[in-house]
Amino acid sequence: MASWRAAYSGLVDDKVLSGLRDEPSESFVMNLSSPPPFWLTLVAERGPDVIGSITVGWDTRESGRGEAESGQPGEVWMLYVHPDHWGGGAGYALMREAHKALNEFGLAPIRVWVLEGNEVGKRFYERYGFVLDGERADYEIGRRAYPIVRYTLPKDRLVDELV
Repeated sequence: MASWRAAYSGLVDDKVLSGLRDEPSESFVMNLSSPPPFWLTLVAERGPDVIGSITVGWDTRESGRGEAESGQPGEVWMLYVHPDHWGGGAGYALMREAHKALNEFGLAPIRVWVLEGNEVGKRFYERYGFVLDGERADYEIGRRAYPIVRYTLPKDRLVDELV
């Protein structure tokens, strides 16, 4: 949760950020051990430490868990790298491998929702090739709604171009 605390400091209430659990939720752990179709979690390690992770799958606003299938949009559900490792290439490597996996799943285009004001996240996705597509929504954090914006990676943006 260090990445949440660093990226959302000043955007999300400090009480909410300080109250975040450092351990993964039970449902997250269960999905790691027995992932549903079209779901992938990858981790980045530096020595013995996990420094980042990414979880991707189908666009949950387009279809439910049992309805996901090839040919639908994909989504980056979460991408977090410990702030001590920002700018070191771990996030890019995770995104690139997840991009390959989503292509193999047949899920395109790839979408991601970013908290408005999360400049670190916006810059990362824009450098990777994602573009704002005009979709907006709210995301509840600590019983408060925060505005989020959607980015889409164009279907013609190929992993091989991103060496």
